[in-house]
Amino acid sequence: MNKRFALWGGLVLAMAVVAFAMVQFASEDPSAPQPDLAAVNSDARTAVNSANSGSADILAPRENDWKKGNPDAGVVVVKYSDFQCPACRFYASMDDQLSQELAEDALFIYRHFPLRNFQHSRLAARYSEAAGRQGEFWKMHDLIYINQQRWSRGDAESIFRVFAESLELDMEQLDRDLEDPELMERIESDYRDGQRLGVRAVPTIFINGEHAQGVNSLEAYRNLILSKK
Repeated sequence: MNKRFALWGGLVLAMAVVAFAMVQFASEDPSAPQPDLAAVNSDARTAVNSANSGSADILAPRENDWKKGNPDAGVVVVKYSDFQCPACRFYASMDDQLSQELAEDALFIYRHFPLRNFQHSRLAARYSEAAGRQGEFWKMHDLIYINQQRWSRGDAESIFRVFAESLELDMEQLDRDLEDPELMERIESDYRDGQRLGVRAVPTIFINGEHAQGVNSLEAYRNLILSKK
């Protein structure tokens, strides 16, 4: 997992045009507290209710889902996540690595579940969606997660705009899309579906329609996916 973080750091350094916002990641405080992945999974397991009659429909891949991997794969991983959640940042790195390792074996789907107690979660989700309308959802997704410790401290929108400029997005279109009610509804729709599934903690992961348990390391995550093949 550390190797994958280093590769993500390389993405930051490659975008020199936004160095002021991103180079800080390279000097991130190593003493900063890291999420307890076992506790995260315990919280999510407690929060998710028993499957209801509509869960299969909710968890089925959709045309407008943000996806990585093989659309015809026998394993579908649906993750409900929040851009400002520290544990979600760790899982984003694992998803990034596994979506490449298991590109033929699994389909990875990202869905929004912005928590109310994080100040910038919805703003981050909006910027990712607006970038997605210009074909750059995943690059914006990566930049937001990689630099989470910077923008979560403040000045989030200015930093997100620098990310957008680094991706050479049409800024006028971006501004229109950020205020589009349909874009905001797309985020809220993911959130409501997560609630219907019983999601209360993030990240919450479903593999082939079942809530994933024991995903507390890259190896455990990989093995669980492969066990569903």
